[in-house]
Amino acid sequence: MSLHQKPSLLRAKKLYHQLQLEDSFEILNSFFSDLSIEQAVEHDEAFSIYIRVLYELEKTELLLSYQNRLKGSSNSGKSVELEYQLAMSHLSDDLRQIEHAKKSFESLLFKTQDKNLLARIKMALSTCYDFLEGDWRICQSIIDSIDTEELNTYLLDLVSIWRAKLLRDSGDLSEAELLLGKILAKVKSEYHWHAYLSAKVILGGVYFKQDRFNQLIDVIKEVKAYCDHYPLRTIKRQIEYLADQIKGQKPSTTLVWQHSSRQSILRYEDRTLSLSEEKPWQKLILYLIREKIIPKKDIIKKLYRREYRSKKDDKLIYGQLNLAKRNLLKLGLSEKTITREPFGYRWIPEVAEVREDSL
Repeated sequence: MSLHQKPSLLRAKKLYHQLQLEDSFEILNSFFSDLSIEQAVEHDEAFSIYIRVLYELEKTELLLSYQNRLKGSSNSGKSVELEYQLAMSHLSDDLRQIEHAKKSFESLLFKTQDKNLLARIKMALSTCYDFLEGDWRICQSIIDSIDTEELNTYLLDLVSIWRAKLLRDSGDLSEAELLLGKILAKVKSEYHWHAYLSAKVILGGVYFKQDRFNQLIDVIKEVKAYCDHYPLRTIKRQIEYLADQIKGQKPSTTLVWQHSSRQSILRYEDRTLSLSEEKPWQKLILYLIREKIIPKKDIIKKLYRREYRSKKDDKLIYGQLNLAKRNLLKLGLSEKTITREPFGYRWIPEVAEVREDSL
């Protein structure tokens, strides 16, 4: 029996698109709780919506139960749409889960010729690479491979939002803001909530990179208010990250970098931190203060005078960053003084530089 032949499932779908997720869940849960997994996958469209609702509402135990049951079932009954939603349900803060999702999306690329579904798969795959690799160039190659001919309007908007994100991540902030302005002028939250809120979150990221914190706070308040009314895990995770970034802002007028040919000292209020070029974590702090944003490959070149060896050097960088952050905390600065960017790391607070040799 298809979704359209079952009035309750049709209503659940309508409620889902209206963001009445709890009401949609009640209908779907009542319907699927008495079915075997083989029977459930026969209702592929409704079951796909059910999996997405479980994910957005963070019904973790129930979602995990279905994930495990589906692992043990035959793949023959699963639609590509259902497999896509299952892969989406593995997007979390756990890197192992994201790696699992990435492999699933990569396999789905060869299972459908539907342009709209392929576009969704490629955008989801880009999300995985964004988390795992942090390299906007990889994401751009995936997004550029999307065939936009015959895509529906909703997906065209999402592709445009991805392109704005890539402009932001590559450092072209003015172009990113311009494109996001055009998108937000035509996309309304009541019709395309995911596109609207995603565009807002990315715009917030632009404001953050430009130190426009008042406008960033306005974005955070708007999106949080929406998430308080509608439980949307996908958007909530992104806006909470931005909110954490803004929490890292502390008054920076008292942060002074005082240096001469003989010594280098970072002063914050009544505390000091001596820095030199001898220890890697100290050298890293000095490099961040000077450059503000640095890619991982440049960190290795600067600290160890050799080429970056991809994942082999990630632990090394992570260790030196931990040492740097630990000492910056002792100085009285925030844990968010150094933040992770898609391609490397960013130094957040402003520093008043005093060169004693020039006095």
